[in-house]
Amino acid sequence: MPLSAPTENDISTLRCVSQEIIGIKLEPIVALPSSRIVGMEVLSLLKSPEHSEAYFQHQSVNQCLTLLEIQLAALKNTRYAYDLFINLPITVFIEPESFARILPLMHPGQNIEIVEPGTFFQLPAELRQRVARHWGMLADRGCHIWLDDVNTALIRPFLSCRLPLSGVKIDKMAFWRKRSTPALTELVGLCTQVARHVLIEGIESKMDRECALQAGAGFGQGYYWPSTGWSEKKRTLA
Repeated sequence: MPLSAPTENDISTLRCVSQEIIGIKLEPIVALPSSRIVGMEVLSLLKSPEHSEAYFQHQSVNQCLTLLEIQLAALKNTRYAYDLFINLPITVFIEPESFARILPLMHPGQNIEIVEPGTFFQLPAELRQRVARHWGMLADRGCHIWLDDVNTALIRPFLSCRLPLSGVKIDKMAFWRKRSTPALTELVGLCTQVARHVLIEGIESKMDRECALQAGAGFGQGYYWPSTGWSEKKRTLA
């Protein structure tokens, strides 16, 4: 398989989803004990990055899935095709029709990050069971389901759930508030009751890495490790 970058056509196809999306960015996921890169989180580059949170909150299910299809197609012949971390909202797992679009795209080793996981508890019991069943089907295929952007308040309701989760990502703001305090170790401990793996976001220095490692997290992510990206304006972004 060629280890090439996405083509110019791959990048321009992102415009099919939105004129706001201009490229792809990959952020390393790092094993803290060894500093080895074990995966890449797939992110979208926007013309107005300061509005990214609001933009993705208003994406439809169809837009989310179309973006996923285009991103994976762009990366499939690159060195980054495997061990990707992919952001998806809970809404795409509710209806069988949308879930049927996800299944063919996933292969063993892929990681799915559940965006705004607290919305799981806003669903009626029947839909929560359906979502959990769909996650289980992906887990049976060798995919890994992660809760994204977790803090202490958000993780507690999941303690009483039996969900097919592989990992939990601790939100960078929660990390920055708790780093170098026992509260961070406590949060990591809560997360390990929900899933085996814990990743801390917001690692920006050697000291941050040491704090995350000492708190018991196995993985890290942040500006301490350089990202890779491609856009229409600049073919390669450092």
